Amino acid sequence: MRPPKRGESGVALVEFALIAPFLFLLILAVVNFGQLYQARAQYNSAALAAARALTLEGSSVAKAQAAAVAAGMPASLTPAISYSGGATSCSSGAGTFPDVTVRITNPSEFSIFGVDFEVSGKAVARCMG
Repeated sequence: MRPPKRGESGVALVEFALIAPFLFLLILAVVNFGQLYQARAQYNSAALAAARALTLEGSSVAKAQAAAVAAGMPASLTPAISYSGGATSCSSGAGTFPDVTVRITNPSEFSIFGVDFEVSGKAVARCMG
C-alpha cells in the first residue's frame, strides 16, 4: 500500500460523509418496513382470532372484539364483519354454512417520511352450524 499523496489525506472521510446520509436512510427504511410488516401480521392474527370467535356457538360481536383485542388489535378499532350468502350470523344459516369475513383497518398506524400507510388484516372462517 502506498502512502497517500500530498493533498489526499481525508478523502475517505469526505467520501463517507457524502454516502452516510443515504446509508442511514436505507437502514431507516428497512427498519420501518419491518415494523409495518409486523403490524400487518399482528392485525391478520387479530382478524383470525375474531373470525374464529364468531364461528363458535353462542358467540357475539363483543366476544369477537375481545378476541381481536386479546390478539393484539388496538381497543379503539372496530373490526368490520360480513357474512357470505346474506346470512347475518353463523347460526342464521339454517343448514347452510356461510363464511364470516373479518377485516381490521387502521388508516393511520404508520407514517414513513410523512406518508401515512394503512395497516389492515383480514381473515375468513367457515361457519360450521
